[in-house]
Amino acid sequence: MQNFDIPTMRSQIRASDEQRDAGLTEPDTLEMFKNLSYGPHGVENTFDLYYPKGTNTCLPTIINIHGGGFFYGDKELYRFYTMYLATQGFTVVNFNYRLAPKHHYPAPLEDTNTLMNWLIENVENYYVDLDHLFLVGDSAGAQLAEQYATLTSNSTYAQNFSFPVATVHFKAVALNCGAYFIGQDTPINQDFSYYFGETITPTLEKQFPVEAYITANFPPAFVTTATHDFLKDLAQPLTDLLNEKGVKAHCQLYASPDYSELGHVFHLNQKSDIAKQCNDEEMAFFKDFLA
Repeated sequence: MQNFDIPTMRSQIRASDEQRDAGLTEPDTLEMFKNLSYGPHGVENTFDLYYPKGTNTCLPTIINIHGGGFFYGDKELYRFYTMYLATQGFTVVNFNYRLAPKHHYPAPLEDTNTLMNWLIENVENYYVDLDHLFLVGDSAGAQLAEQYATLTSNSTYAQNFSFPVATVHFKAVALNCGAYFIGQDTPINQDFSYYFGETITPTLEKQFPVEAYITANFPPAFVTTATHDFLKDLAQPLTDLLNEKGVKAHCQLYASPDYSELGHVFHLNQKSDIAKQCNDEEMAFFKDFLA
């Protein structure tokens, strides 16, 4: 994956994603705040926020980290998915972060952390409930969600980073079709040299594999994959590791009722019944942690 054509890949994936969303319309049941700025990096540090109309108190809040192999994706391509989550009774934050190869690791983690600090400082304006925070990510975004949840739940791990980690606690996470176990059996940058760089530094070696730093304080996790997800084989091992650490974790393999192909990040397709089932089951999992 080191020598592929990123501009061509971005164009091809975007065409597929736009076809997936063709004909969808934004629900008229949500309050929407778009293109809010949370950091200094222009459009790459902007976010949208949604919650149901008529809301007059803080709602449990979902932070979504989009996927895209660390080189692709933005909040626009996730708006229908995240808007659906908001219709289920949540405040939802859908944000952009800096992408490779222009920006290298750990830029997305730094941006996620900057967003969290922005929310802490502006919580009273947008019905964000910092006591009931949830984290969602898919593909590369699931890896980032796993890593950021580890940062916020293991202060020893956080000391390996140059930025102070926001003082937040996630009640639960949903990790969809994720790229886990980076650096466990192969060089950290083997598949993502455009993101991690060509040289593995001592600092980088102290930060991976992330799974070595997961503790019992990691949030409860709903881990999903699908029959034709090319990262399918990583989901159950991660779930097993979490359970071994004492974390409540559930792995769900989704399949099409007619046995047709169900691929990577299937849950984003808002025209799909199996995607709706997955998203509804994740929201039900989250609601179990609303005391």
